[in-house]
Amino acid sequence: MAIGRISGPLLKSNLLRSGVDLAFENDLLYLKVSKPGDASQRIGINNNSPQYELDVNGTTQAPALEVSTTANIGNVNITGTTISTDQPTLILGTDGNVIYQNKLTIDSLDLENNVISTNETNANIEFNPNGTGTVEIFADTNVTGNITATGNITADGNITIGDADTDNITFNAEINSDIIPDATNTYSLGSVSKQWADVRTQNFFAGTVTTSSITVDGVDIALRQGNIFYVAENGSDSYSGDHPNDPYGSLKFALTQATSGDTIHIYPGVYQEIFPMTVPAGVTVKGHTMRGVNITPTAGTNSNDAFLVNAGVTIEDLTISGFYTGYAFKFAPGFAVSGNNRSPYIRNISVITQGSVTSAADPRGFAQGDAGKGAYIDGSVAGATSLEATMLFHSATFITPGVDAITITNGARVEWLNSFTYFANRGIYGVDGVTGLRGSGQTAVRVDDLTGTIVDGNTFTYYDTDGVTVLATGTINGVDADGKFYVDGNLTGLETAGERGGKIITKYGTPTTDTTVKKFGASSLELNGSTDYLSVAGNNDFGFGTGDFTVEGWFYLTDVSVTNNLFDFRAGAGTDVAPVLYVNSSAQLNFYSFNANRITGPTLLVNTWYHIAVSRSAGTTKLYVNGASQGTPWVDSTDYDIAKPLVIGATWNGANFTNGYIDEFRVTKGLSRYVNNFVAPTSEFASDSDTKLLLHFNNAVDGASTFTDDTTNAQDLRFSNGATATFCTLADQTEFGAEVRAIASACVYGNYGIVGDGPGVLMYLISQNLAYIGVGKEIDNDETGVIQANEVVETNNAQIRYSSVDHKGDFRVGDLFYVNQADGTVDFSSSTFNINTSAGITITTGGSQTTITGDKIDTGNLRLSGNTIESLSGDINLDADSGTVRINSSSALQLPKGSTASRPTPATGMIRYNTDTALYEGYDGNWMALNGVYDLDLDTRITAELTPGANDGVIRFYIQDSVVTTIDADKLSTPRIEVDDISIDGNVITTETVNTDLTFSANGTGEVVIDNLAFKDSTITNREVDGVLNFQQQGSGYFKIEGTNGFVVPVGANTQRPAAAYRETGMVRYNTEQRYLEIWDGFSWVSVAGATGSISFAAAEDLAIEYVLTLG
Repeated sequence: MAIGRISGPLLKSNLLRSGVDLAFENDLLYLKVSKPGDASQRIGINNNSPQYELDVNGTTQAPALEVSTTANIGNVNITGTTISTDQPTLILGTDGNVIYQNKLTIDSLDLENNVISTNETNANIEFNPNGTGTVEIFADTNVTGNITATGNITADGNITIGDADTDNITFNAEINSDIIPDATNTYSLGSVSKQWADVRTQNFFAGTVTTSSITVDGVDIALRQGNIFYVAENGSDSYSGDHPNDPYGSLKFALTQATSGDTIHIYPGVYQEIFPMTVPAGVTVKGHTMRGVNITPTAGTNSNDAFLVNAGVTIEDLTISGFYTGYAFKFAPGFAVSGNNRSPYIRNISVITQGSVTSAADPRGFAQGDAGKGAYIDGSVAGATSLEATMLFHSATFITPGVDAITITNGARVEWLNSFTYFANRGIYGVDGVTGLRGSGQTAVRVDDLTGTIVDGNTFTYYDTDGVTVLATGTINGVDADGKFYVDGNLTGLETAGERGGKIITKYGTPTTDTTVKKFGASSLELNGSTDYLSVAGNNDFGFGTGDFTVEGWFYLTDVSVTNNLFDFRAGAGTDVAPVLYVNSSAQLNFYSFNANRITGPTLLVNTWYHIAVSRSAGTTKLYVNGASQGTPWVDSTDYDIAKPLVIGATWNGANFTNGYIDEFRVTKGLSRYVNNFVAPTSEFASDSDTKLLLHFNNAVDGASTFTDDTTNAQDLRFSNGATATFCTLADQTEFGAEVRAIASACVYGNYGIVGDGPGVLMYLISQNLAYIGVGKEIDNDETGVIQANEVVETNNAQIRYSSVDHKGDFRVGDLFYVNQADGTVDFSSSTFNINTSAGITITTGGSQTTITGDKIDTGNLRLSGNTIESLSGDINLDADSGTVRINSSSALQLPKGSTASRPTPATGMIRYNTDTALYEGYDGNWMALNGVYDLDLDTRITAELTPGANDGVIRFYIQDSVVTTIDADKLSTPRIEVDDISIDGNVITTETVNTDLTFSANGTGEVVIDNLAFKDSTITNREVDGVLNFQQQGSGYFKIEGTNGFVVPVGANTQRPAAAYRETGMVRYNTEQRYLEIWDGFSWVSVAGATGSISFAAAEDLAIEYVLTLG
């Protein structure tokens, strides 16, 4: 609109245009006012359509003109420091400096098109601003040749140096600024093939470092990213979580954000989380303090596990409580330990749970049995590539009433350091699992005495002794170069030869070990000769069939006046065909078999060790004593059946007991150990594949009554390719069991302490406290409820090695060493006790001291060194409580010796050997000879031989050096003997007292016998059958029988007359048929009255009848 003259107020109101343009004289001055939505505001002079903020149509004159952006003057444009034109020629200055077309020449400098050059040969082109000005080039600059700058170079844009990897940059100067890449995590310094040699820096910051090693001050370190997240009760999962003032609200969410190397810091508080929570590999969960942070489950997840942990995880300084049935810690599925991470580390934590039902009597719900548990370490969940399945606990406390605190299985391992369990059913429980480590466990096996080769993929089988029953079998999946192979699965029936149980030894009576009388080792078997013997039930190993065998042992008999049965293989009957060895009552050794003595051995002495062996080789049995064959070998094809029992020290039915000792008893089947004479063994027997029974009878305790088979049992091990082996030396089932290494930890209260179940379980516990185990829930420290057997329990061949202190302070090392703190008693059970010390051991009791070193024992004034006992001061006294000092040896006891002049100061009871007299002598107030009977001056004596060593078998009695009496095997020779009132002088026996009878009387039914005549009571008997008793007189002497009665001659009938060979002329008898005395006259029997001197009774009777008939 056009404006005329208007008043001031009106003008003011109209100048406020509110978006309406204003023109003065149409186009003299035109103000273009912006409208809503139109940002342009322009002024036109002589121009009612301004295109610029100030648009002048015409000539403008001003003492100074400042244009902030662009000035257009005719065909010339001025923009910033740029003057340009759209015409072919831009004229600057006078006509002499006119550049025609596209070339500008200034002195020797030509500017043509886009080229600046000099028209003077070898002249430089210099850009030399005045003062501090700079030469600025806008747009790309290409330089062919070298650039040399003596000053500084500053480039505002991008710089590209070189166009190929053959171009090089050399820095002779130092860099004094930061080098920052254009984008994060995009560009690399060096490459795989071209790496920087050394990088030296004061500080090093990196998001991810991938390298085999980084060395800082000589230490090789591995760096990784490590973000810190924060969790607080007043936080929110919508916060960033990366700052203490912007924390997450839950641990569960924080774990979803963390990656390896990150740390989650939990501020104090009680956190109700959704169980379970998976902790990613390499993440650290750190509570503010153990008592300040308590992790509990939500109501819907209180029966779930709390933490599922991966490798490299650290969880510390917090408490977990309020859950049931689940576990505080378990491996996450797929858990894997590789070369870049380690096992989980649980430190400074508490797990506090209780049963779902509590009462005043059971405030922790012990009896309910559903309290939350501590940890379940299961190796089967580990991934296929995991190197191991382990978890480390340090300063952990598990209060888990009535349930197991920590369970380890399937090849998992736990380090348990300075940690505690309370009120647990089982404090630490290791048990063999089914699937094994990584879910595909293997049994590692090594065998010995192998015939053939072990081939991958073959079947391996372990058979029982019957050769039929399979004890364990599996497929071989992997063979090492050293012969160890791996069988898929858990070979639960496999055992090593050393673990295989020996034969059961049954004792009868009270047989015991004796540490005094022994051949080798710690002790021998002592048998009392009346009730004691051992037996082994029938076994295939004793069924020798017709094959080779050897039965041997060391025997020491104390009584050979009775039968001693040494061993007997007979089964159930005395007529059974089996080997028997016995010593008869005449001390003669016999080998008996097939109902008869087969080999007769020597006569044995008492109190002497003999090595006796019965050995059959190729059908010939020999009896050896101390290595020498005895008697006549027996050709022996006897079949001893497939199984037999064995009795040692008696017969099969418990009779003829052995009196004495037996050591080193061995039975060998299938091998004759001795075929010719040999040197008797000088050490304990060794066990090999042919040994079927070996009894060392070794026990350091005198009087022990437990006897074990020491055989390293041969085994029946077969492979499907035909290979066999005799011994299994390794049966490693740890990939199914549990390994625990615990130091300075405790199990307090509850039912059991440490429990292992299965051959794959191996636990080592050092300084383990086992307090009030067996009391269950009780906390009143009542020792009467303690069950010591529950402290450490091994079942199914589990192995637990431990040293412990119980609630009383009593100290144990396994089952062998025990210290009772109450009374100071120390129990140590071991067959070997080794102490390595240069100073030895000193034992002090009151004022008495004993020092034990490797070469001597000094106690008081007595020293025992090697085989020498010596006194350091004073006498050596041997005293026995029984009053008897017994020296057991088959060799000799050497006494002190010396001349008469070297006799010691005498004391009653001294014994020595006198080298002057060549006699043993003793002192009882006088020095008296001991070998034989001697008087003081030695001229009256009794000797057993004429000279030492003569062995003439004559005992001589000397009176004043003259022999007065001798006794040999046949007679007593002496001039005269007087016994009480009887004198024997020459061939005369008389009574010394006058008119005293000389009586010969036999005791009981015995008779006085002189040659063949026996005198008994009033009867004289000729003891010679069919012998003649002669009464012979000399000269005119005769036989006279005095008395008034008579004497009786032999009486008998005709048929009882002596046979012709026994008749002698003059023989008289009374014939009961003829009724007269008859005599043998050399031809016939006739009446002693002669042929006419008498008639017979029958003839007289006939005559009497005839007389009666005739005479009436």
